[in-house]
Amino acid sequence: MTERQMEFRVGLVALAALLATAGLIVRFGELNSFWQGKYRVTVHFAKAPSVTRGTPVRKSGVLIGAVSEVLFDDHRGGVDLVLEIREKFPLQADSQATLTRSLLGDATVEFAPGEATEKMLPGAQLEGLAAEDPVELVTRLSGDVKTTLASFESTSGEWRKVGKNINSLVDTNRDNLETVIAESIESLRKFTRATESANAMLRDPENQANLKRSLSQMPQLIDDTRETIASIASAVDKANSALGNISDATAPLARKSTTIVTRLDNVFANLEQLSGELNQFSKGLTREEGTLALLMRDPQLYRSTEQTLSSLTTVMRNLELVMKDLRVFSDKIARHPELIGAGGALKGSSGLK
Repeated sequence: MTERQMEFRVGLVALAALLATAGLIVRFGELNSFWQGKYRVTVHFAKAPSVTRGTPVRKSGVLIGAVSEVLFDDHRGGVDLVLEIREKFPLQADSQATLTRSLLGDATVEFAPGEATEKMLPGAQLEGLAAEDPVELVTRLSGDVKTTLASFESTSGEWRKVGKNINSLVDTNRDNLETVIAESIESLRKFTRATESANAMLRDPENQANLKRSLSQMPQLIDDTRETIASIASAVDKANSALGNISDATAPLARKSTTIVTRLDNVFANLEQLSGELNQFSKGLTREEGTLALLMRDPQLYRSTEQTLSSLTTVMRNLELVMKDLRVFSDKIARHPELIGAGGALKGSSGLK
């Protein structure tokens, strides 16, 4: 092998190593994202500590883009972050952005998966949530721990005082405590006997059957109670409605009560006047010189009245005959109007209708 061939092979191996290194860099360094399509989304935060150009943007922990611009919002205050997101990672329209920080101060914009089927449009304006600063949380937690420890120390001191008081109380009232303990033991024995009696009663098959029957009827009783309550509520509603109707009906009467009372007063006054006039009329009829009194006491006047009524009866009968002849005459005239005049008077008639 010549020296030239050796140099050629070494150069070929070096070139292959460079190409492999470049491929690995492109594959694992995500350099291919430079020529992939991207879209921009603006997220507003009240504050954005440690956020700079190039801060990673993730969705469920997966890198999907980076922060391209950090702008101050002069109108609302706070910071607007312009995010560049790869097109192959579309976001749901209701995705929520949260700014998180690690204990080392590294910031990340994290998107939570949404539930909407629509995709977020390029140029969308979002409101982000800023997570608590871990350093601030640790500082606040240390203060809370100090306060808690101080409370524990104060509480332990109080418990020591309580223990001393209990010891003193026990030493002073030892005889009374023995009596209380003996009474407590006796009470426990009585409670045990009562429990055994209750168990014996519950073990009785007849009592168990009655208890099961009562429990089985309990749902029906509850349903009946609910229906009764519903009926009562319905009755109350109807009563309220009836009272409302009565109130509506009596409201016009209440408004016109003064006029109604005045009219009733006038009616009673008219009735009183009418009763007085009827009283005077009845007195006039019962006077001796009155017409009714004369008619009742004078037989001649009574007979004249009776004759007059008899004459009127006779006249009415004659008038009835005349009316019958007039009906016959009008019927003839209606049938033969030519009978009216001189010709009808000179020419005889058969007398038939």
